[in-house]
Amino acid sequence: MPPLSSTVVNLDDNHQVGADHWAEGATTSGGTGQQVQGLDCLPTMNETYHVHSHLSIFLNGEALAIPGEIGIVETPHCFYSIHTHDHSGKLHVEAAAPGLFTLGQYFAIWGQPLGNTNVAGLVGLPVVVYVTDAGVVTEATGDWHDIELRSHREITIQIGTPITEIPNFTWSAN
Repeated sequence: MPPLSSTVVNLDDNHQVGADHWAEGATTSGGTGQQVQGLDCLPTMNETYHVHSHLSIFLNGEALAIPGEIGIVETPHCFYSIHTHDHSGKLHVEAAAPGLFTLGQYFAIWGQPLGNTNVAGLVGLPVVVYVTDAGVVTEATGDWHDIELRSHREITIQIGTPITEIPNFTWSAN
């Protein structure tokens, strides 16, 4: 397993992490206003429960930027509890109450596959998923759809060539 990077990157400025690869917003099979895996698209964001996880996707060692505006729909204007605002890789969870919010729900809202042979349209290469909590890195086992989006959890998806270290991000909000 690659070690956690000793370089900590602060994401408070919401800067882009990785190279552009995917279009902004959800695909046509993603969240376009309909209910997706039990999550409604609501006219306003309820921030009673508000946490951020981080998602990194690496293709053959290159970081790819997570698209902005996933889960934010223009017509009808609405917001899913799980969404992105920018290309920082921060996944926002904003809901009326704490609950179980997962990586699988995020990928469903995005309209992209999440599996061991296809991650967001990247196919034919080996996939490994790492989860970092409080500086401790583990390899995700079981169904990746069930990975919970928790405060300050970092999820790293490695596709193809192994990465040499797990990225290490920080941000001040939950």
